[in-house]
Parts: sequence; structure tokens; C-alpha cells
Amino acid sequence: MDTTQETIRLGKRCFVGNLAWKTSWQDLKDKFREAGNVVYTNVMRDDDGRSKGWGIVEFETPEEALHAIQSLNGAELGGRRILVREDREDRDIKQLIGSTEVQRAPRPARGGGRSSANGGRGAGRGRVGAAAEGAGESSGLQIVVQGIPWSYTWRELKDMFAEIGNVERADVVTSSDGRSRGYGTVKFTTKDAAEAAVTRFHESELEGRRLAVFIDRYQ
Repeated sequence: MDTTQETIRLGKRCFVGNLAWKTSWQDLKDKFREAGNVVYTNVMRDDDGRSKGWGIVEFETPEEALHAIQSLNGAELGGRRILVREDREDRDIKQLIGSTEVQRAPRPARGGGRSSANGGRGAGRGRVGAAAEGAGESSGLQIVVQGIPWSYTWRELKDMFAEIGNVERADVVTSSDGRSRGYGTVKFTTKDAAEAAVTRFHESELEGRRLAVFIDRYQ
């Protein structure tokens, strides 16, 4: 693939649909703080002041917006399951030159977002779930884990998945102030172990949080 013909830009804003009529901008902000630092929210209303059932959330970084899409799409707010996707009106949203569509997995913010500590051989190098230019197919060895308890470091994450198979490395993504963003990656030495981890832990509960576990498409 000729990567010189491709430009990727990430937006900081999310479109949120299927909102309950009573949902306010503050409700939206409180919910989306789970994904990162929210700088702006708005619930669209008609001339009579009634909600149109959709709104906009803007984050500090594009990575936080992407994490919101990954972790909150289908979440419950005000008794409804909300739709979360990229705001297509945001000029900063990815733009693709050519016909190749690129999908993205969560990754830390530029200048921050490294794991709080390194776990396993080579841990802490590179980006969590990032798609490198010209990257091929997934190795099938690494999983993305969302909904990690806020207190968890790479060590707790590694210990948790060690019961499944041999873990080569584990990383928990943190913000620039060192606080966990609630997601990370675990790399196994075999594909079978990675697939077993998805089967065992996806949609399970851990310390009051529901995990989302899936194969990392870019590692």
C-alpha cells in the first residue's frame, strides 16, 4: 500500500444519538468524563426548547474521543442505549485520500498516555493499539481491554490474564498526570491464549466495571 497517498486526522468531537428527552448537557458531560477530559457538551434543542435527542461532546484530545466511541457506544444513559460515533461535521476528523479505509483502536495521547510502568519484555514501547503506517494484518497475540478498574496498573492487569496463558507484556494507558484512562493491552505468546482471554473476560464484571475485551487489530 502506498502510504504517501493516505492522511489520517482524528477529531476531538463525538456525535451522541438516541438521548433520552430529559438528558441535559450536564448529564452528557458527567457520563463522558468516563472516557477523558470533556471540554464541551451540548444537547440540541428545537425552537420550543425540546431536546432533539442528540448532542455533541468535545474532548481535550482526539484519542479521548476515540476511546469514548470504543467504550460508550451502546452504553446506557437516562434509560436509553446511546449511539456514539465520530462527529462528521468536525473538520479535524480523519480524512482519507485514496480508497483504503483505516480503522483505529484506542491509543494514548501524544506527549503522554504511556503506561504507568512496564510489564514484560519490551513493554512501554510504541503506542497502545496504534496502527502503524503500512501495518499488515494483526498478529492475533494482543488484546485490548477496556473498563479496567482505575486502581489497576500493568502488574494487576498482567496477573489477571496470566491464568489464561503466558503473558509477554501488559500496559495500562494513563493520562499526562499519571491517572489511568481505564483501558490497556495484554500481549500473549500464543493466539490461542489471546482468543481464550476474549472468551473468558469479555462482558465480565471486575470491581463494579464491565470489561470489553477484543483482539487488537494492529498488533
